[in-house]
Amino acid sequence: MRTSGLKVKYTFGFKPLQQYLIETNDGHVQALNIAWDSRSKEQGGQQWFHLQPDENINPEHPFFWTRYFQNWNNRCASCHSTNVTKNYDAEAHSYNTTWSEINVSCEACHGSGKKHLELAKKNKITGNNSGFSSPASPALNWQFKPGESIASPQGKKNADQINMCGDCHSLRTPLTETTEGKNFHDANRLQLLNEGSYFHDGQIREEAFVMGSFLQSKMHGKGVTCSNCHNPHSGKVLIEGNGLCAQCHLPQVFDTPKHHHHPEASTGAACVNCHMPERTYMQVDGRRDHSFTTPRPDLSRTLGAPNACTNCHIGQAGKDDTWASEQLSTWGIEPNNDHWATLSQRVRTGDVLVTQAITDLVDEGSSPDIVRASLLQELAAFPSNASIKTALQSLQDENPMVRRAAVSAMQALPPDTRWKFLSPHLNDKSRSVRFQLAETLADTYSQLRPDQQAALAPVLEEYLVSLKVSADSPTTQASIALLELQFGNIKAAENAYLQALRIEPNHVMVLLNMADFYRSTARDTEAETLLKRALSVAPDSGAVQHSYGLLLIRKGDSSGALPHLKLAIEQADAQARYAYVYAVALDNQGQTKEAAKTLVKATKRWPNQYDLLMTLVLYLEKSGNTYSIKKYVSQLMMIAPNEPSVKQLKERYIR
Repeated sequence: MRTSGLKVKYTFGFKPLQQYLIETNDGHVQALNIAWDSRSKEQGGQQWFHLQPDENINPEHPFFWTRYFQNWNNRCASCHSTNVTKNYDAEAHSYNTTWSEINVSCEACHGSGKKHLELAKKNKITGNNSGFSSPASPALNWQFKPGESIASPQGKKNADQINMCGDCHSLRTPLTETTEGKNFHDANRLQLLNEGSYFHDGQIREEAFVMGSFLQSKMHGKGVTCSNCHNPHSGKVLIEGNGLCAQCHLPQVFDTPKHHHHPEASTGAACVNCHMPERTYMQVDGRRDHSFTTPRPDLSRTLGAPNACTNCHIGQAGKDDTWASEQLSTWGIEPNNDHWATLSQRVRTGDVLVTQAITDLVDEGSSPDIVRASLLQELAAFPSNASIKTALQSLQDENPMVRRAAVSAMQALPPDTRWKFLSPHLNDKSRSVRFQLAETLADTYSQLRPDQQAALAPVLEEYLVSLKVSADSPTTQASIALLELQFGNIKAAENAYLQALRIEPNHVMVLLNMADFYRSTARDTEAETLLKRALSVAPDSGAVQHSYGLLLIRKGDSSGALPHLKLAIEQADAQARYAYVYAVALDNQGQTKEAAKTLVKATKRWPNQYDLLMTLVLYLEKSGNTYSIKKYVSQLMMIAPNEPSVKQLKERYIR
């Protein structure tokens, strides 16, 4: 890509920061890492700044301005301009992107304005007939009933504004070229509350935008929608301060020191500071969480989630999470110990004993649908009779996110069982669910009868069409590669991987997937080249260190593999499997005691893991260190009481 002699062609955004776009000679429009802080001097603005000041940004870094993650055509255009058509040419890896207006105009939300213009010329626009193909849907009105402190909706809630606004105010994968007039989940695949983008309690962590938060809220559940609080054209709130909340929450009850326990008109008395904590992105852009929760400093202590109390009192001596919990208690505010965040944390660490609690929550149905879907999806890691029963029931759920998660929960089942359970749902009315069905059933295709293949083929074809909407994404190309592999198209799969690396040469997930592809096709030399590149790009990735360690083992260099396998379990993205493999490698090198120590630590980080516990017991026996075995056998009895090997250990160690 040409990087010199180029001009800044467009400015991008204006408040609180302004970015600058450069068009290269292949149609790529790239955003510079240097931006202008357009806030006032009093707010710390009116200066240039770097968007990643703590990163060593060199030309090989993923966030260097010429790389994929800084590409406007793919990453920004559809939500910041109107009627965008990317016109991506995969063969040339070029764009001929077009738009009707470079900024967000009327047609971005309301669809074609042709008829609107005709009506305007004839002076025939009315409140009921604006002429736009996607007219605005009014928000519900809210009224206080006698004796109630919270207003009630007047009328039937609908998803029209979610469908319209969600296209851009969400973290999602587009499934169709155009979204106008479509249900959100028929045009997009919303990212659920996964680790990385969200904290365990559902608060925003990375740039997840608004919809995933809002769908968790009681407000959404009752029928509150975007324009109840925001002017849809300016984006600003309708009323500044607590008056906005007073539309539905009686100020005599909620806007008083008795409720908020702070001096009137103080920072702590502002509703948003307790119920919509703010995080800063892009160095200067403060964004508020829209799940409208209450502060939970107890969850901060146990799960690491932030809370509004210590967010405000940050840096004040003695005012930590413990202090905040005690302060709430003195006000008579006690935490709900049944918060789903605890289940989220347990399932993400692979604790199989959380299965029943999650299935109970999903089946009960009163939790927000996005929470139910997120937890159900996590159960794919360890399927059980209970989780499959819940997944089967959830395939009938009204909400497409829950149905989609139910499909995911069956990913680890044998192919014939998956087909049996999922094939009756191939015609699900939501494209996002059909998309998930295609992903989950693709590897069964070659094993199906001709009539079954004929039933699955249209779903796979639609899936491929949806993938090609984002053909300029490296992760999409990796998905295309996996699909081609299911059909036995080895060369097509390799070409898709190569295209992914053409888009972003240092995309870690693609490097790992393609290395595994080369390994599976007996091309270890090519695999090693890719893994070495991944290691240089992301040495702090547990997945990379683990994969490179396995490569060295395959090459017969077990001692050389140990440092990499050890590093793998020390990283933030480490998995229980990495600890198991490292322990086995240690044992194979005659370091059984060290292997046992590794597994003891691992069982604390990943509790109730059968493989970790069973291997630990075996290594303790092998090293003659049997005094602590009883503890681990007891845990195995809780996980797999009917397993023959566990029964034998019980007879041997539990008296």
